[in-house]
Amino acid sequence: MSLAAVAMTGPAQTFTPIVEDSVDFVIEGTTTKETTTVYVDECPYIKEHRKEIKVSDGHFRITMRQPLHKFMEIRERNKYSMPFIIDNEPASLMVNLESNTVMEGSPLNKRFNYFQRLEEPIIEAVNEHEEDEDRTIHDSLEIIDDEIIWRAISENYDNVIPVYYLGLDGSINTLTDEQLIECMKEEYAFTHHPDMEEAWKTMDKLRERMSGQDYHDLVMPDTTGTVRHLSEFIGQGRYVLLDFWASWCGPCRAAMPLMKELYKTYADRGLQIIGISFDDDRDDWVAAIQRLQLPWPQISDLKGWNSAGSAAYGVRSIPETVLIDPNGKIISSGLEGQKLKVKLAEIFGTRK
Repeated sequence: MSLAAVAMTGPAQTFTPIVEDSVDFVIEGTTTKETTTVYVDECPYIKEHRKEIKVSDGHFRITMRQPLHKFMEIRERNKYSMPFIIDNEPASLMVNLESNTVMEGSPLNKRFNYFQRLEEPIIEAVNEHEEDEDRTIHDSLEIIDDEIIWRAISENYDNVIPVYYLGLDGSINTLTDEQLIECMKEEYAFTHHPDMEEAWKTMDKLRERMSGQDYHDLVMPDTTGTVRHLSEFIGQGRYVLLDFWASWCGPCRAAMPLMKELYKTYADRGLQIIGISFDDDRDDWVAAIQRLQLPWPQISDLKGWNSAGSAAYGVRSIPETVLIDPNGKIISSGLEGQKLKVKLAEIFGTRK
């Protein structure tokens, strides 16, 4: 089963999809004779803009006009979807959807799909191990996927490929602070793409928890209703790990066995964990703490995503961690799984 997408030659290249830079774009190809419809979607997805392409005896064709450097997807219902880029060269995207293989395309799309194909088997393996009680394999696979994503970004500063990972598919949340700072620079033309708006918001939020900054104090009740201050725990000669989570967050709950392991290993060597919950129901919050048998202090203002913790530390997704040194300086954020394990081993590994 194959699909072909061909873009007609357009005006000079820019990195900003605007109407004036639009090109006529022709998508045509073949698929199985049983298929009656394929779809072309914009990225980000807008239901009203979806193009339905009728398939006749395994063949289809559609012509449309789209801005240069806009990201789109072509898919069959309930099957693999292949993202591609509107560029200013004739783009021939030959795709086999059954094997999820991109046969050929324009230079830009070939490069883009190269990284997509690198990720595909890793993502499948991550999903297979999502429910494992032992998270070692799952976390190791996620590290491999994160490395592929970083390659796709860092090796393509001269084109728009990073926009997909930073602005469209959520991969920005896999980057370390240092990586985000490195790639989000004004001199890179792709950073001015309109789909980078959310990425810049993330960057602004990062500044709230950037390495080297002083920690931000929080005042919240614990599970007994007693008002606690972060300053009670920070600056007391211990490293403090802020763990942002919620009882309704599956990945948060799945991360707790490792967090408990790390706490057991390092608590008597200078590590303090503080749980900061984004719950809005006290009973659910307390029940989850008891069920998971979490031994470290827990605080929450029970305001969900409107938590003061979200505002103070720029937390837009959970689980999230912020590591603070004994002097009250933020060391890092966003460390989970094996990355967190490695970081703590670096800090405490040589201590007696």
